[in-house]
Amino acid sequence: MRWTSWLAVGVFAVGCGGAGEPWPGAESGGDVAGVTAAATATCGNGVVEAGELCDGAAVVSCSSLSGLYTAGQTRCASTCQGYEVARDCTRRAGLLTELVRPAVRDAQRWGDARCNDGTSFAFKFSPSPTGSKVWVINTVGGGYCDGKTAPCGDRDRKLTSGFLPADRHVTEGALGGSAILSRDPEENPTFAQANQVSGHYCSSDLWTGTQTTRRPVDGNLNLYFAGRLNARAMLDILRRDYGLDDRDPEVKVVFTGQSAGGQGAQNNADQLARSMPRAWAGQRLWILPVAGWMTLDWNDPNYTQGGLGDPDPVVSESLLSLYQAEFSPECRALAQANGRSGAACFSGLPAVAALHLPRARGGLGLRVLAASNRRDPAYTSHHGLTDTSAQTNAAMQAWDDLMTREMRESGVRWLFAPSDDPRVGTTPLHGVYEYWRVPFKTYSAANDACGVPYTVRDFRELVTRFFEDPSPDTSRLKVCFNGEWLP
Repeated sequence: MRWTSWLAVGVFAVGCGGAGEPWPGAESGGDVAGVTAAATATCGNGVVEAGELCDGAAVVSCSSLSGLYTAGQTRCASTCQGYEVARDCTRRAGLLTELVRPAVRDAQRWGDARCNDGTSFAFKFSPSPTGSKVWVINTVGGGYCDGKTAPCGDRDRKLTSGFLPADRHVTEGALGGSAILSRDPEENPTFAQANQVSGHYCSSDLWTGTQTTRRPVDGNLNLYFAGRLNARAMLDILRRDYGLDDRDPEVKVVFTGQSAGGQGAQNNADQLARSMPRAWAGQRLWILPVAGWMTLDWNDPNYTQGGLGDPDPVVSESLLSLYQAEFSPECRALAQANGRSGAACFSGLPAVAALHLPRARGGLGLRVLAASNRRDPAYTSHHGLTDTSAQTNAAMQAWDDLMTREMRESGVRWLFAPSDDPRVGTTPLHGVYEYWRVPFKTYSAANDACGVPYTVRDFRELVTRFFEDPSPDTSRLKVCFNGEWLP
C-alpha cells in the first residue's frame, strides 16, 4: 500500500504547524509503573534474574567493574539495576576514555553481543570531567550489507572489532568525536561536559539484528547480525557499571547517531526507554536520529536498491529475515494498523511516528528531533538516482515528494529536512553533524514547504533548543523544510 493511499483510508495528514494528530493509533505501549514493577519483582533474593543487572548484598571491588575506578567497594542498588558506583567508587582524574567489550565482561549475559565476524562488540565510554548528569549515547553509522543489494565482502574493518584495543583499555583524552561529541566548549557548548558513549558499528544490520547463527552472504562469508543485541548490551553495562542511574531525577540522555547510526538510535530508542522507565516517564530521554530517514515505500522499477529490480518493501522483508531484525512493539503495531509489515520499521514514517506519538495513541511518547536531507545522496544514489536526465529528474522529484509526505504524516514537530541535490553541484549532504555550524539561510517562504518561519542559526543551535525546551508540548513545529540550506 502506498503512503498516498493512506489519506483515503483515514490517515489524518498533519499540516505543518498544525495541532492535529497523525496516523490512526494502535493500543498504548504499556504502563511505565508496570514496567518498573516487573523489573523489580524479584529484586533482593540474591539471584540475578531476568530484568535485573545485579542482585544481593555482596560487596564487589570497584576496580573489578571498570579500569576507570581506582578505589572503593560497592554493592548492587536496591533496584537491582546497577551498582552504586556514583556513591562508592573513586574514579581516575582527568579526561579519559575506556574501551568496553560487554561479552568479555560477562559472557553468560552478553555473549551474543558480537560483530559480524564473531569478535566481541565494543564501545567507548568517556565520563564527564565535571560530573555532569547529561549522557550522549551515539550509535556509529556505516551502511548495511546483505550480500545482494549491498555487498558484505568489501566491508573489511566494518565487520569486526579485532583492530580495537582489549576490554578495559583506558586512554587519556576524549572519544575523538566532533559536533555533539566534541569536548571543545566553543564547538559544543551544550554537551562538551556530558558523559559520552560511542558504540562501534560492526553488525552491518542498521543496529536491528538478533541473528546469532552465522548466515552465508557474498565473498564466502558467514556472518552474525546482532546489532540490536549490541545496543542492548551497551545500555545494560552503562547502567550496571558506569552510573547511568534511572533513579536520579537529574539524569538526561540524548540518544543519537548518523546514517545507519541514526537508524540505530531510532530503532533502539524503545530499549533505552524500557531500561529507564523513570526517565521515560519524566521526559528526560531525547532521540536524535540524523540521516536515518529513508522512505521504504518506494517502488519505481527503474530505480531500485543496488539496481536489482526489487521494490523497497521486498528488500526490507529480505533484510528482516537475514538479520532476524527486531523492532519496538509500538512500531510493529502501527505498521500493521496501516497495512504494512514489520519490515517497514527499519526506517522512515512508521519508525519515527512510533517514537514520538503519545503512548495513548500507540507510540513511545519520546522527544524526537528528526534531521534528514530528503535527497540524501547515500539513499538516492543507492537507488540509481544519479543523473540529470528528464526521467531521473522526474523520479527524483517523486522521491522528494514522497519523503515530504512521510515527514508531514509522521507528525514529528522537531524536524530539519533540507533537499539539496547532490547531482547539480551542491554539497552532497549526507548527515548533518558534518555541518554542525554552517548557517541556515534566512527564512524564505518560497523555499519552505511548511510556511512556518524559523529563527535558529545552525544545526548546533537547533539541537540545543530541542534539548533545552522545558515542555513536552508538541503542538507546534519548531523548524521545518528549508530547501536551500547550504550557502
